[in-house]
Amino acid sequence: MPLRFALACTLALSSGLSANTVNDIDTQSVDWLLSQISIGEAQQNKKLVEDSLRKLVAIAPARIETQCAVARYDFANGESAKANQLLNKIDNGLTKQTPCVEKLKVLSRTEGKDKSSIQEAKLLARAGRYKQAREIYNNIFKNVYPTLDYELEHLSWYGQDSSQWESVKKGYEKLAQNYPSIAQIEVAYARHLLRRNLTDKKAIDILSKYGAGPTFINEVEYIWLSALLEMPLTDDTVKQYQRYFTLYPFSSKGELQYQDFLKDYKKRQTLLADPAYQLWVRGDRLLEKNKLAAAEPLLLKALRGRPQDGAIMRSLGTLYLRLGENQKSYQYFTRAQKFTAEFAERETLQELAKTAKLWLYIREAKNAINNKEFKTAKLKLDLAATLGQETNTVIYNKGLLQFAQGQYSQAALTYQIVLKSDPLNSSALIGLLEIAELEQNEQALTSFYNSLSFNQKKLVKDSYSVSLSSQYRAKADALTQSGDLELAEKVLKDAIEIAPEQPWLYYDLAFIYQQKGLTEEARTLFNNVLWQFPLNPQIRYSHALFLRSLDDYQGAIKTLQYIPFKSRDKDIIALEQQLQLNESLTQSERHLDAKDKATAIYHLSNLEAQSLTPAMQAELSRSWYRIDEKKHAIRLINKALKAEPSLSPYWHTLYGEWLLDQGDENKTKQWFENYTLPESATENEKTQYVQLQNSYITEYYNGSDLIAKLNQLDQKYKNTPATTTALINANLALEQREAAVILYQQKVQNKQTIEPQALLAIANAYIELGDDFQAKEVTQKAITQTTPQDGYLQRQIMSSLNEFNYSGDALYLAKQLIEKSPNDQELRYLGAQVASKFNETEQAQFWYAQTLSPNRTLNEKELYGALLKINENDEWYVNGAKRELINEQNKNQAYIAIGVNFSGQTSTESEATLGAGLVPIEAYFPLWQGQGFIKVDPTTISAQTTRFDEQFAGSRYGQGALCIFTCSVDEVTPEENGVDIGIGWQNENWRVDVGTTPLSFLIEDFVWGVNYADSFGDFGYSLELEKRPVTSSVLSYAGLKDVNTGEVWGGVRSTGLTANVSHDLGGKWGFWSSADFTLYKGQNVKDNQRYRMMGGTYYRVISNQEREFTVGASLLHWAYKYNLSEETWGHGGYYSPQNYVGLSVPLTYDARWGDDFVYRLKTGISYSQTKTQSIDFFPNDSDLQIAAYDRESITGVDPVFEGETSSGVSYNLEGSFEYRITPNWFFGGYLAIDRSDFYEPNFGQLYIRYYFNPVYGTLEFPGTPIVPYAEF
Repeated sequence: MPLRFALACTLALSSGLSANTVNDIDTQSVDWLLSQISIGEAQQNKKLVEDSLRKLVAIAPARIETQCAVARYDFANGESAKANQLLNKIDNGLTKQTPCVEKLKVLSRTEGKDKSSIQEAKLLARAGRYKQAREIYNNIFKNVYPTLDYELEHLSWYGQDSSQWESVKKGYEKLAQNYPSIAQIEVAYARHLLRRNLTDKKAIDILSKYGAGPTFINEVEYIWLSALLEMPLTDDTVKQYQRYFTLYPFSSKGELQYQDFLKDYKKRQTLLADPAYQLWVRGDRLLEKNKLAAAEPLLLKALRGRPQDGAIMRSLGTLYLRLGENQKSYQYFTRAQKFTAEFAERETLQELAKTAKLWLYIREAKNAINNKEFKTAKLKLDLAATLGQETNTVIYNKGLLQFAQGQYSQAALTYQIVLKSDPLNSSALIGLLEIAELEQNEQALTSFYNSLSFNQKKLVKDSYSVSLSSQYRAKADALTQSGDLELAEKVLKDAIEIAPEQPWLYYDLAFIYQQKGLTEEARTLFNNVLWQFPLNPQIRYSHALFLRSLDDYQGAIKTLQYIPFKSRDKDIIALEQQLQLNESLTQSERHLDAKDKATAIYHLSNLEAQSLTPAMQAELSRSWYRIDEKKHAIRLINKALKAEPSLSPYWHTLYGEWLLDQGDENKTKQWFENYTLPESATENEKTQYVQLQNSYITEYYNGSDLIAKLNQLDQKYKNTPATTTALINANLALEQREAAVILYQQKVQNKQTIEPQALLAIANAYIELGDDFQAKEVTQKAITQTTPQDGYLQRQIMSSLNEFNYSGDALYLAKQLIEKSPNDQELRYLGAQVASKFNETEQAQFWYAQTLSPNRTLNEKELYGALLKINENDEWYVNGAKRELINEQNKNQAYIAIGVNFSGQTSTESEATLGAGLVPIEAYFPLWQGQGFIKVDPTTISAQTTRFDEQFAGSRYGQGALCIFTCSVDEVTPEENGVDIGIGWQNENWRVDVGTTPLSFLIEDFVWGVNYADSFGDFGYSLELEKRPVTSSVLSYAGLKDVNTGEVWGGVRSTGLTANVSHDLGGKWGFWSSADFTLYKGQNVKDNQRYRMMGGTYYRVISNQEREFTVGASLLHWAYKYNLSEETWGHGGYYSPQNYVGLSVPLTYDARWGDDFVYRLKTGISYSQTKTQSIDFFPNDSDLQIAAYDRESITGVDPVFEGETSSGVSYNLEGSFEYRITPNWFFGGYLAIDRSDFYEPNFGQLYIRYYFNPVYGTLEFPGTPIVPYAEF
């Protein structure tokens, strides 16, 4: 052969050519010749290939492309050995080869080791198994095709997959660009275009172009006729046939097909005149578009018009198959067979009927599994297996049955069987994932997932992420419930690392941040993940829910706006509508909060006027109810429920709750009798409904009727904790404790959950019945049920421990509660109260201190700083703990105080004076769970000088009226010195003391007192029985010696009973009242008695931590039986009018300066009316009185004190201060000045007090001067 010989010679000489020769060759000429060779190969034009190759060898024999072209020529002409020899020569063995060498190597394999695989792929394609054929070619060629034929063949196999149509089209277009005007490519391209559009103009033009040529005439005609055969029976198809005949006017095949078309076309025209057929056409088109709801009525109507049309029956069978109504589908496919003439079509209908029956059995099996009817499920699956269709589907559902029966190992093996024949069966993979979930262990899930192939992982990735995140969320939730927020946070963060697109992980973590008070960190968490996944609709949805929990409705609406429209499901749309309503309602609430009810009504009315859904109307009704427009709210929610009865049971229950709240018995009873909770109600909705029923029954029934109704409710909604609680409480209200306990025990035996409130009631019943052990056990159950989120309930339990009889039980349970909620300061405070109640002082002190600082123990200096000031802005239990610590310290406190008193008074009417000097000393110390005290008061008392050579003064002293001008002494100046001593004991309720009047006074006596104070409800009261000295004068206090006889008289002592009642809750107003009855006795003094009633009110104009200003008003009345105010023999020297009425208005200002100085300024003005009766000079000695009358003519003294009625205005000024020098040393003072028409007393005191233990806490208003024992 001349060409082969020339090629061989040229190549043999080519090794001697220099590199310069190669480089100097015209590259453009070489490329053109190479392109001509490629075109020749594509066109199978052997002459063009040989001519071009000869010229190429002549001008560039050493070029690698030339040698490749020669080798390709040898392969094409059956010279494989020679071609491989040349290939071995030009193959440099490197990984990266020249493209033409790569193609040669692939071409060599197709002639050698890959030849059988290529044949296998071709056979698979002929059998219609294009997917497997494609995979073989992919493995062989890897996108490097040695010839155009292989590439076109591979591309045509991809063209069989409709989902690959667009990419295959681009492949043909690229080939047409590389090989322009190559019929082989363009005809294949036309075939591909016609698969999508039977009348594609470009495809028809290509067929017209090559249809007349000898090479492709038969193939083009086949393609064209195939396309025409698939075209619809329309006028356009007639036109397409006419175009075909222009190219093939004498084609017998075309003429036969066209005649068949015309027959069918005429039939079609006849059918189109039938309205029923037209309905079928319209319905079938809708069916093709999967618009099933619109297609169904058209197809049913068409069948009524053409009851024997198998095509319509087939369409209906297909429709119901897609709708999942497999029984109907089976019936229509079966009926269609009777009215279908074509055998092939009947076979197709038989298979479709089988398919419908298969899915009918599958659905019935699933229903049986859901209803736990496992035998029925197995029977249906066995029937499905006999149909011989969808074998893997049947096997998979058998796995579902085994899973439902708890046969997890068998189910796993069944799923594995499915995967052996279909490794990418997603249902079986999900089934295995669900089995792995049963271990409730993220390691098991991860291990299963890692065992899967790459493609299998892709199928279950989303489900795996959801399952894994659910495991982590459950673990985090358990940790949160136990109070371990730190570890819960770590678990969720680890989960996010593994499944970063699971929205509810972020939602849970955000709420943990919120519980820790880190709301900004929660917001930042969502901001960061939304930056990473900005269009993830579920993360946006969870973000919106979180923001809604913060009442940030605008932020929630804004985040939902980022969700693409196509990704908005019904939940997202509903949430967005709800948020918009919430935002509008919030604006209304702002008006309400601003006390602007009119604007709120206007705003709500505008909202109501809008086009609202019933759900939104129901939501709006809540706002009307909140602004106290309750009747309108009830009408609106009733309207919403009538418009859409299927609204959530929550709204129905709320409506019932409002009716119950309004007290309209008829409407309420009507609603409760007519409304039935739907079966679809959630457990929470059932609980709410039953609780409402309980409230209704409790409201309108009582006694045995109440218990009977509750028992009926308990039978209807079995094992409902709320009803059990109501039954227990009803029995206890009737004091049927044993019945309540029996009910409780029955419920426990039935393993019903008992609410903690009911457990508390039962524990109290056990205490009443004397069963302390059971009380402890039941209370412990209540504690076990609680979590740190049940703070109110835990505090209720803690308070109930005060009713226990044994401190050991109470403290054991209190410690359990505190350990369960270590961060609840209020709970610690209540626990401390329990410990205090049982006199566990040390434990109480410890818990009180932990209330102030729950995380660490305060040292003494820090405790002093914490107790230094009661801050009104602190929580009540913090201030309560401070007060208890201070009170407990005071109980154990001991102090000693000493002072100096200065006092004096002057009568502007008689110029009588009284002077007193006192050094009060007192000591308090802990004693018998209270305080003992000792008082010692060195006292000096004196009065004005009385001269007996003066008629007025001398006659008013003792028996001076009998010796005036002749008395043995000219004058007397009374003065007495002595020391009184008192001892006593006191606690929170009692005070008892006994002591003496000043020893060394003329008259000495024992005195005593018993005082009891307590409270009932919001009122405080006290009762006091006491004997005290009357300190109004030297006479009443110490006694005087008569100048006439030398005898002593005076020393008056009051013995009486006093009752006090007050009301002061620390608010603005306070009230007080007092009543007493007192007997007065003295030595040689006429006995007397007094009753007294006083009352008043006060208003705190200013009241805060730093200052307090109080305005008061008081009304006073008292009366003595006798007027014994004077100093003659038989009188007592104490002010004793027969009627006194006074009205006073005191003003008091208390303040502090820093933390260690308090002071008080007080003033007042009063008005009084006084009436005194006349009385003899010597009221208890008639002989002396007669003698005085006898000497009246000598002395000129009328021995009777005249009665009088007077009135007047008085005022007073007071001031006091107290300064804490150190926590142990205090210094204070007191000054009082009173001024009235006839009475001007003054009093002052300075004192210093030493506390043996340091005194913490805010100093109370006012300071506390020393009270002498005589005035105790």
